[in-house]
Amino acid sequence: KITTRKGTTMKKNRTRAHHLAASFVLLLLWATPAPAASLNAETAINNAGRQRMLSQRIVKAYCQVGLDLQIESSKRDLQESVTLFENQLAELKQYAPTAEIKQALERVATTWGPFKSIATAPVTRDGAKKLMGIDDELLFVSDKVVLLLQDYANAPSARLVNVSGRQRMLSQRIAKFYMLKSWGFESATVTTGLAQAKNEFHGALIELETATENTPEITQDLSMARSQWRVLEHFIDREKEPMPLFMVQTSEKVLRNADALTTKYEALLARRTAQR
Repeated sequence: KITTRKGTTMKKNRTRAHHLAASFVLLLLWATPAPAASLNAETAINNAGRQRMLSQRIVKAYCQVGLDLQIESSKRDLQESVTLFENQLAELKQYAPTAEIKQALERVATTWGPFKSIATAPVTRDGAKKLMGIDDELLFVSDKVVLLLQDYANAPSARLVNVSGRQRMLSQRIAKFYMLKSWGFESATVTTGLAQAKNEFHGALIELETATENTPEITQDLSMARSQWRVLEHFIDREKEPMPLFMVQTSEKVLRNADALTTKYEALLARRTAQR
């Protein structure tokens, strides 16, 4: 019995270490986005799409700190997500190819200021409530930038970069609502938001799976995405006590897969653009 308990503990520690390492690698990849001078339409769509995800990831990480959940890695996720959002915003503003896109990015900057002030202050329940009140606005204005960049690219595969990138956001939005619920925020906004985000993820996955532009490699990744989504969807539908750690681990897997898919759709768009 003692051996079994020790073995179980060691297995849990290895699982936790693996998760932390995977999250750290992901953050390292995101922490060094392309310089503004080297941005092109497809990379700009990807980076702007990542801003949508970060608007949700920041609130999710904030709640994890409030829940004392993986406190050190959660604090690191929060800090690095804030830094990445700000760096990418500066790069996108420097790249902005049209006056309309520049104006949209200014709206993002205006919304980002008060959001960042709350996210970087000491974590409190009141702070979480305030972030809930403005994170949808940050998401909305960030999404507007992606749509404008998609129109500017003027290619069918540009929408695939957008939709796949939006799956990253939805993975974090689902986890955000789950964390808020775990922290005692049982409002209709949280319940409805979680259900809507789940439905949107499912619908977008079908759209990506049926895209005629898919390569065999992308199709294989989509098959993995479908398997991961089944696990997450089943977990969300459980009517049991909250298990936030499992949600963190599962949603991170979905996020990593969606990020890899977005990068491949970005490469596909780049090839199509070069062939014109």
